[in-house]
Amino acid sequence: MSSKKLLVLFITLLLTVSLITSCSSNNTSSTSQTPSKNEVVTITYSTGKDSTPATKKLVEAFEKKYPNIKVKVQELPNSTDEQHNTYVTALSAGDSSIDVLAMDVIWTPEFAAANWLLPLDDKFTKEMRSKMLPGPVEAVTYNGHVWAVPRFTDAGVLYYRKDIISTPPQTWDELIQMAKENVGKEGTKYGIVFQGNQYEGLVCDALELIYSNGGSVIEGNKVTIDTPQAIAGLQYLIDLVKIAPPGVTTYQEEDARNVFQQGEAIFMRNWPYAWSLLNSDDSPVKGKVGIAPIPRGKDGKEGSPVLGGWNLGINKYSKHPEEAWKFIEFVTSEEGQKITALEGGNLPTLKSLYQDKEVLAKNPYWADFYDVFITAKPRPVSPFYPQMSDSMQINFHKALTGEITAEQAIKNVAKDLSEILAKSGK
Repeated sequence: MSSKKLLVLFITLLLTVSLITSCSSNNTSSTSQTPSKNEVVTITYSTGKDSTPATKKLVEAFEKKYPNIKVKVQELPNSTDEQHNTYVTALSAGDSSIDVLAMDVIWTPEFAAANWLLPLDDKFTKEMRSKMLPGPVEAVTYNGHVWAVPRFTDAGVLYYRKDIISTPPQTWDELIQMAKENVGKEGTKYGIVFQGNQYEGLVCDALELIYSNGGSVIEGNKVTIDTPQAIAGLQYLIDLVKIAPPGVTTYQEEDARNVFQQGEAIFMRNWPYAWSLLNSDDSPVKGKVGIAPIPRGKDGKEGSPVLGGWNLGINKYSKHPEEAWKFIEFVTSEEGQKITALEGGNLPTLKSLYQDKEVLAKNPYWADFYDVFITAKPRPVSPFYPQMSDSMQINFHKALTGEITAEQAIKNVAKDLSEILAKSGK
């Protein structure tokens, strides 16, 4: 072999060794860059503004248990409609900045149908589901899959000044009469406060009056709202405006609570969360508040609260789905739900907490209201509920402000809902 060939062979050998060494070096470098077990991961939890200490306490407890996971709370506006719009804008664009979503109970079918959530069938096991109230579990199930975990449940209740009213009203007619007879006592100015703004809260209030007067909205695929019972139910809400503050048609939950907590109203329709705030040390009405089931209408057999509540889901585009699940698992565990119950006044979805002595000591009425809470009636369950809600919000609000009659509002809603179902093929 010539010296020239030997030189070429030698250079080739050197290049080969160099390449192997380089690859080995690169592999070692790649391995060293793999995230270590001690690396801190930050997830974003998006939720509405919390006027109680519950969210802060939950995050603190979670981070203590999982020091390698930090939770950034992204606070959204109070209005559920604004929260919904924020999510729709972000998720439809494939936004990955949110990991855990706090969702109104009515959003699951819509978000699942849009493919914005990770299915949780394997994580939220059948055993876990069996320990929770059936209604909230049903609300996170759509098209044969589970898409979220119930954080807390809700049902509308009636608050009243027990230092003025000894026995709460059984009917809406009784409530109106009591309000007229007692307004002015103990510094009160108004008979009742409720959620009259044009938003989802108004739909809840109106449907409670309609349900409690023997009316309904949809049965199967048939629109059933156009009945005398539903019209009379909505008329009750219109009549309540006459004994409410002048601005009630702009009120949301916190607006109503603030008026009632300042001692200005005899009655208030709101959610259970308000109980702990009304009885806080700095509340002017502490110790003066009673709580009762939603009254019934003249054509109804019983008061029918609307099912509320909030669920936790994982954004399909999340970069940290496992850490997001750990947070959901903790918040919805017995430890997490107990914090929510004690600090936030929200109803647990775990059955066991309705027998917990510490929880009942803070919220003594829960034991008596258990049957009411688990039989609360849902709003129409449909991926097209947002469109249905828009019609109800607009027409119910027009009825409250005197633009149209209760009868016209109900007929408008019936027409709109029928068209929505027809377009969807249902």
